Amino acid sequence: MDARILGEIRREARISWRELGDRVHLAPTSVAERVRRLEQQGVIQGYEARIDPAMVGRTVRAIVDVSLVPGDGADAFEARVEARDEVVFAAYVTGSADYKVIVECAGADGLDRFVRWLRADEVVARTESQLVLRTIVD
Repeated sequence: MDARILGEIRREARISWRELGDRVHLAPTSVAERVRRLEQQGVIQGYEARIDPAMVGRTVRAIVDVSLVPGDGADAFEARVEARDEVVFAAYVTGSADYKVIVECAGADGLDRFVRWLRADEVVARTESQLVLRTIVD
């Protein structure tokens, strides 16, 4: 039952207890108790708003692969990337790059500024960018 509740909340976090109860066939009070328990257990870690990036001027989404030079600069690099507003996702990964960074930028100029900022970092050895043409799952 918790899995069904989580699935519904994942799709629509602002759903009312009544609507959620209807969808999973439980009383609203039972659903509320289960959700509160899931929050207390840390299963539900928070709720977020989905914002249309184009509506706030961020018309370009790109995936940037970043490779670092060998050494101890990863922690500082991660802190700098985390502080950038354009960054919506960043992960340390296996494969040919060290990091995958997803950015939402104000046009091609915004992406160019971000990539130039990355490349100016002394610990960055290489970047490779791919423009997102269409998002399938977000």
